[in-house]
Amino acid sequence: MKTIAEAINFIHSRPKGGRKESMDRMYALLKSLGNPQDKLPPAIHVTGTNGKGSVATMTSNILRVAGYKTGLFVSPYIIDFRERIQINNELISEAHLVSITKQIAEILKKVDTQLAPDIPTEFEVLTAVMFTYFAQQKLDALVIEVGIGGQLDSTNVMPNARVAVITSIGLDHQALLGKTIEEIAWQKAGIIHNNMSVVIGNLPENACRVIADRAKVSLIQGSLNVFDQGLPGKYQIQNTATAVAAVEAFDRNIKIIDIQQGLRESHFAARFELIKPDVMIDGAHNAQGLKELYQALNTPLYQTMTMALIIGSLIDKNVVSAFDDILKNKRFQIVLVPFAGPNGRHSLDIETVAQKYGVEVADNWHEAYHQHHTDMIIFTGSLYFVSEVRGEICQN
Repeated sequence: MKTIAEAINFIHSRPKGGRKESMDRMYALLKSLGNPQDKLPPAIHVTGTNGKGSVATMTSNILRVAGYKTGLFVSPYIIDFRERIQINNELISEAHLVSITKQIAEILKKVDTQLAPDIPTEFEVLTAVMFTYFAQQKLDALVIEVGIGGQLDSTNVMPNARVAVITSIGLDHQALLGKTIEEIAWQKAGIIHNNMSVVIGNLPENACRVIADRAKVSLIQGSLNVFDQGLPGKYQIQNTATAVAAVEAFDRNIKIIDIQQGLRESHFAARFELIKPDVMIDGAHNAQGLKELYQALNTPLYQTMTMALIIGSLIDKNVVSAFDDILKNKRFQIVLVPFAGPNGRHSLDIETVAQKYGVEVADNWHEAYHQHHTDMIIFTGSLYFVSEVRGEICQN
């Protein structure tokens, strides 16, 4: 293994999911690596149905400005795979990613034999790369975004996690996390351990009850509009408040000037991002996210503009439950395009959905893009989809 492409291909070659829902694979891999998670600094651990990447990004920037050498782990990436592992906004170097992945690949030969057929997954291997890298870098703080859920997420092994953040609770990943808000809240609250502060976003009351019961401490909620929002879009007002509350729970001596500067210096691709004057991309990958995007676009700044939402979504994201409200507004059009997700995940059945809701379909996003002449075109849906769109449009 000599190149960055080989390292990334190796990580992608791992199983996409485990044979059973268990932390055994992760702990076995980490033990073989010398338990790097035990050598990490205090961490802010972030979960949520939506908003966790935005909150993690703003939180890490505030800590960086305040003088903390801060590691950040987020997913998925938009432009460069290395975005997922950063220190003070610097992506992990290609050399580090290759060398650590090569080390883990050698160790996996033994671990796979011990655990077969239930061997460490793609995300578990990536998490192990991240922990190993951060353990080597003499950091002051970490901001770690979970992959899915919390209770059984491979990031949920940090003994020095200091603050648990739950940004939002909605119906997503129901096959893994549960069919109800309460069940999903219980899973996400699994990142809460002894002596941790718990920060929440604007959650349903039934979710708050579940989380409070697991936490055994008072839940902390940020105050809206105290600081200028760190990222664009109306929905980022809540995320900004949550990020500030998380930082203050982590270090109560953080200065206001550092919070303000950290928020100003926060940037996050594919979140309410204008890539051309009349083209926006936003990774509203589920129903809750799509509703928040619509609300952000239905504000005075945009109220005279016609909008075309070009949506490439995975079948399990339930985005269609947001369609009724959007289609009541005559300024908005919805155009569905096919999108085959990574790991063989299936696209939304666009023909069936289009017939049910009376919306348009296009053979691909390029066709939809060139055929619609509204005041604004918004590409949304899967983050993988908007990443593809962003890559092509920004290169032209």
